[in-house]
Amino acid sequence: MRIVLGAVITCLVFITPSSMPGFTVDARDLQNGMRGSDVRALQELLVDLGYDLTVDGIFGRKTEALVKQIQQQAGIVPDGIVGAKTNEILTLLKERVVSYTIKSGDNLTKLANQYGTTVSQIADFNALPNPDRLLPGQQILIPTSSLAVVSSGLMYRQMFSWPVKGSISSGYGWRIHPITKVRHFHGGIDIAAPQGTAVRAGAGGKVIRAGRMGNYGLGIVIDHGNGYTSWYGHNSKLLVRVGDLVQRGQTIAQVGSTGLATGPHLDFRIKIKDQTVDPLEWLP
Repeated sequence: MRIVLGAVITCLVFITPSSMPGFTVDARDLQNGMRGSDVRALQELLVDLGYDLTVDGIFGRKTEALVKQIQQQAGIVPDGIVGAKTNEILTLLKERVVSYTIKSGDNLTKLANQYGTTVSQIADFNALPNPDRLLPGQQILIPTSSLAVVSSGLMYRQMFSWPVKGSISSGYGWRIHPITKVRHFHGGIDIAAPQGTAVRAGAGGKVIRAGRMGNYGLGIVIDHGNGYTSWYGHNSKLLVRVGDLVQRGQTIAQVGSTGLATGPHLDFRIKIKDQTVDPLEWLP
């Protein structure tokens, strides 16, 4: 089966762990000419992901070519060596997709419901030419999440740094609002910190919003490209303006309690297009 790797790579960070067989790199980096159980584990993973590869424990030209392809799609140097960065990518691949063999009577709606994802995401993930026609024995990869597929780019969980130091006073997900007492979905994490603490850009990008944002108080939105934005709310003071280019770690604001807030904290959010994701999955 031919997998469109770009679709696999772009979905890595949006899907939950599966039970795909494990893969870890030992102390040594893996490269062409090496042999051993760790090479075999690498090859087994590639086969599980749909690649036509002989599992012989020998890191040959074909294994190297596949590794280079993955590296290129991931935006790192395509040297064919499985070191720390490449291992991280492979680990994400291993943990976040399910390899599935089509059975008689299967259809994408049934599989989407079974794995908690969507028909379009499965179809896009596998570049299926005719999603309505699945053949028994056909192997596909299923992303186990209903979050939207981002069209391009690989964003690691560690692409963002912590915007402020402090304890998490409210996490991502459903909660009872501390002021309105109404159950609602909290699309970010609240990081408690003293008034005036420096708020830093979680990643580099362009400031596209900076000012009063209703209940969000004095807020900042940074565009990181490819549909990725980060949000910083309830600040006491803003230190950047719309149009500014900022670097990761640059001070952009000061912690406050503007808007609807019980005390000084930063409401930090990450969005993929219009959909929020759990920031804790993106932070080191």
